[in-house]
Amino acid sequence: MALKDLSPRQMVQITAAWLDPERERPRLASLKRCAPLIDDIEAAHDGILKSHRRQKKANDELTGIQQKQVVFDQIHDRKARGAHAVLTGFADLADDPEDAAIYLDLRDQLFADGLKFISASYSDEAGEVKLARDRLTPESKAALKALPTPGGNLLKAVQAWFAAGDELGKLDAQRVHLEAQDQPGATESRGGQLRARNRWIKVVRTVLQMLELEEADTETTRRLLAPLQREAGKAERRRSGGKETDAADGAPPADGGAGEPAIDEEAPVAGVD
Repeated sequence: MALKDLSPRQMVQITAAWLDPERERPRLASLKRCAPLIDDIEAAHDGILKSHRRQKKANDELTGIQQKQVVFDQIHDRKARGAHAVLTGFADLADDPEDAAIYLDLRDQLFADGLKFISASYSDEAGEVKLARDRLTPESKAALKALPTPGGNLLKAVQAWFAAGDELGKLDAQRVHLEAQDQPGATESRGGQLRARNRWIKVVRTVLQMLELEEADTETTRRLLAPLQREAGKAERRRSGGKETDAADGAPPADGGAGEPAIDEEAPVAGVD
């Protein structure tokens, strides 16, 4: 199989074994052609770790924003629907047409286009809150405050709706900013992972070539190749099962991009095809 079929977690498993002083590092260091490559192995190993650490951090931040948006959107929609329903209900219950007109006027100040905005985007919901807040007069606020609701009054409920809409606007701005940072992200982050993978593959191929030239004893060769052969076997079974190589790791396959050619099939070296 090709080294490119290895997932990032498999890559770091292999080079971790080679770099561990308690495992295979002493064997690498004892080989005159392989010893100078230890620094390159460390750099390639760290490159895989860092590229995925950066991506995970961005993904975690975006997930956190999205989770908060869901929470505030539920508050926003619930409070808006409730305020609309209460004002409509008070108008229906009022025996005096003038009182009914006051409640309907309050409702129309807050909800100039009804509740259509509830199904809009988060940024649109935040914008509608700004418009609704601007339409309210001091007299309207006093009238809302006079209407009782569970736990307070209607003005308090409307203010909770406004506050949730404001939070949705802030969170959406954070999301846009984060995605803009990552937009060369989608390209740059993906390109960074690809470059790290290609660097790792080049280094490991060089180690295998030098190991073959060393004509090391059987035990040394067996121990150095064992981590690679073990992970190669897993990747081969995964590929035979029809699963995509790096789907679980969220990493792109090393198939070219970011201005750097991908590493393709390598020639058979020391027991790895």
